[in-house]
Amino acid sequence: MYGNVASISNSSQLEVSPKYFKDSVFQKTKKISRAYNTNIFYYDTTKTRAVEIPIVFDSLTSQNLWKHILPGKVSFSKSRFTEEPNIAYSIPSDSLYKRMMYESDNFLAEQMLIMASSSITDTLNTALVRNYMLDNYLTDLKQKPRWVDGSGLSRYNLFSPLSFVQILSKLYATIPRERLLNFFPVGGASGTLKSWYGGNSEPYIYAKSGTVGNNYCLSGFLLTKSGKILIFSFMNNHYKTPTAENKTRMQQIFEYVRDTY
Repeated sequence: MYGNVASISNSSQLEVSPKYFKDSVFQKTKKISRAYNTNIFYYDTTKTRAVEIPIVFDSLTSQNLWKHILPGKVSFSKSRFTEEPNIAYSIPSDSLYKRMMYESDNFLAEQMLIMASSSITDTLNTALVRNYMLDNYLTDLKQKPRWVDGSGLSRYNLFSPLSFVQILSKLYATIPRERLLNFFPVGGASGTLKSWYGGNSEPYIYAKSGTVGNNYCLSGFLLTKSGKILIFSFMNNHYKTPTAENKTRMQQIFEYVRDTY
């Protein structure tokens, strides 16, 4: 609720969100911004800068905030669920996946791991969901990876090209083709591939890149002129030449494969 923070500012007058805490804000006389383990906040009213201070949540605070947001419309029960509750989803998840892939947003990837861990356990912990995936969905990978964080390419994750090809094959077998390809940046058209791997008349590369210093990787799908779809994974490691030279050579290979197979 409210991003788990109280927002306080002082432009023309003191503004507190949620307003429920307005009477809990006092003039700051020392460095602390909130009393220990209680929702008593301290703000320097001689300043105008907006600040966000974490809220201490307990059952009583949650109840009072709900009553403040929707007075008379929320009731609280101490009874327990006797049946498995239904999950109410919001917008389709595809928009989130597409944003992560197109913008190469590693922060989103890490947050998705945290969210996923909450659905299989009662703990927000990325290690739990990573181990769960490796033990349940990726046990057949021929080359066992070291998976440390949510980044598609990092100095810590150790995935081989074969592992990525196997994972992409699993996705292709379980997700309808049109929907799956929609997640990936398109060569010459969108995302991180907008300036590379464009087709003459129509796109033929749907892939995700990963770039850190002196390393450039690309994994995804290639559509050939004969109508075949090929799964590939390129990893260029520890090179000293400009990255553009590696991309140029890769593009030559992609075009050969596209026109030949």
